[in-house]
Amino acid sequence: MNTFDLQIQSLASDGKHTPSEIIAMARADGVSIMALTDHDTVSGVEEAVARGEEAGIRVISGIEMSVEEHNIHVLGYGIDVRHPELLAAIEDFRQSRIEGAKKIVENLKINEGLIIEWGDVLQEAANSSTVTRPHIVSAVMKKPENKTKLEADGVRDKNGFFKKYLLDTGRNFVSRAHIRARDAIALIHSSRGVAVWSHPVIPDFSGGKYEELEKFLESLLSWGLDGLEVFSASHNEDDVEFLYGLAEKYRVLKTGGSDFHERADHPRQSDGLHSADRIGDFETYGFPTDDIVARLFGAIAARGV
Repeated sequence: MNTFDLQIQSLASDGKHTPSEIIAMARADGVSIMALTDHDTVSGVEEAVARGEEAGIRVISGIEMSVEEHNIHVLGYGIDVRHPELLAAIEDFRQSRIEGAKKIVENLKINEGLIIEWGDVLQEAANSSTVTRPHIVSAVMKKPENKTKLEADGVRDKNGFFKKYLLDTGRNFVSRAHIRARDAIALIHSSRGVAVWSHPVIPDFSGGKYEELEKFLESLLSWGLDGLEVFSASHNEDDVEFLYGLAEKYRVLKTGGSDFHERADHPRQSDGLHSADRIGDFETYGFPTDDIVARLFGAIAARGV
C-alpha cells in the first residue's frame, strides 16, 4: 500500500462512495495525500477537501477528463473548481453523457432484448452529478427479468457485461462528444491546474504497443502535457518500467494512483492487472516514488502563480 493516491473516483461520477466516505477509507488505509479525480465533474471536490482537513489528509482538487483521441483520459491536478470556463465545459460533458446514455439504453433494449428503462438508470445515478455506463450496467443487472438472458449470455458480473454488450467496438456503443486533447490540456492549464495522461497503457496502447504510445505522447507534449501516470492498478511491471523510462526521457512529472471506485469490487486478476479494491493500492515494482508528491505540488504552485 502507498501513502499517496492520485486517482480516486467517488459517487459524484462512477464511484460507489461519497467523498466523505472516501476520506474515512483513505485514513484507515494509511493514505495521507490524495486527489479526487471524478470523470468530467468536480462536484465532489469541495466536500473531500473539507473532510480531508478534518481528518488530517491533504486533498488535491482534481478531475479526469474524457478525451477524443484514442479515448484517453487526462487528469487535472490543483485546478480551480470554480473556474467559469471549466464549469461550462463540465456542463457540456454532462449533457453529452446523458444523450449518449439514453441511446445506449435503447440499443440494449433493441439489440439485446434486455429489460431496461431510462428511469431505472436515473435511479442508479440519483446521487451522482452525471450518468455513466456503470449506472446503466447496474440498472440492467438489478432487474430480475434480465437474469435468464444474462446467464444464457455468460454474463456473471459487471466486467462480463461490459465485455459482452458494451465494448467500444460493439453494436451498442455510442460515441459521445469528447474534448480534443489539446483543448483539455489548455482547459486544465487555464483553471490553474497540471495536466497528466491517465493510465496511458489503456485502451489503444495495451499489449506492448509502446512505440505507438510514445509517438502519441510526443503530440500531447507539444500541446503542453505536464506528466504521465506511471503507476496505476491497470499497469503491469513491463508497463511501469516503460512509462518510468519515458517520463525520465522527456523530463515530465510522474504520478500514481489506484483508480479506486469501490471497496472490494474488483479482486486482483491472475495476470496482476486489476481495478483497486482499496485506496492506495497500486504496484510500484520497486521503482522510487519519493519525489512524486513534492514535484507535483511544485508544478501546481508554479501553475497557480
